[in-house]
Amino acid sequence: MPPRLSRRPACRGLAVILSILSVGALLTVAAHDPRLSARLVGEGHVVEWLQVALSVSAAALAWRQGRAARRAGRPATLEVAIVAALTMVCIGEVDLDRMLFGTKLIATRFFVNPGHPLAARALAVAVIVGVPAALGVWLLIHRRRLWRSVRDGLRQPWGQVAAFGMALFLVVELVEAPLGRVPGLPRYLAEEALELVSAVCILVGLAARRGAVTGRVTARSLARAHGRASRGDLSRRAPGV
Repeated sequence: MPPRLSRRPACRGLAVILSILSVGALLTVAAHDPRLSARLVGEGHVVEWLQVALSVSAAALAWRQGRAARRAGRPATLEVAIVAALTMVCIGEVDLDRMLFGTKLIATRFFVNPGHPLAARALAVAVIVGVPAALGVWLLIHRRRLWRSVRDGLRQPWGQVAAFGMALFLVVELVEAPLGRVPGLPRYLAEEALELVSAVCILVGLAARRGAVTGRVTARSLARAHGRASRGDLSRRAPGV
């Protein structure tokens, strides 16, 4: 029995609805209380932490999907890339290094500052540069698997929604400075609103993918069970032939 496909495209509509509601809520607050809006979208405040919560949820989904893929004997290259990307997004959004160590480690000024111990700077370079570099090399080695997974994902609604979220986040990062000062809007509102939309799309896409993968696995399991039952029926009939 083939998996049911009728519900998969709904993720695109859901992503649009949630995005409109999110942006609409922020604009409504900005229109009625600009000061409250400025506090909500400020660095380290409610909207930013909501983005982080959505990104962490999406990363958890990708992690579970990767584990399921490995148990099924399939590569988890795409899932590794997604988890790594979302982890970096979360670290950058909350300034995790500053929270833990009281200073910005992911910065050239820290690496070249003689005021910090050389051992600490060397360790920071090893972790901050070494880990992403090692991951990048691993993904480069498995680039064909990664490309196939990305290509297959882009053919499906969940992949299109998640890819749009990723692309939107990259665009926002590239034009972060002008978005932080849009005339008529509280500072950072445009940037934070678009990043929130990005996080919503990524989470909705990966959640829809979980349902799609479950449907495929269920259909495959039913087909295998049917095949085993047919073979068993034939083997029982064979002695009487």
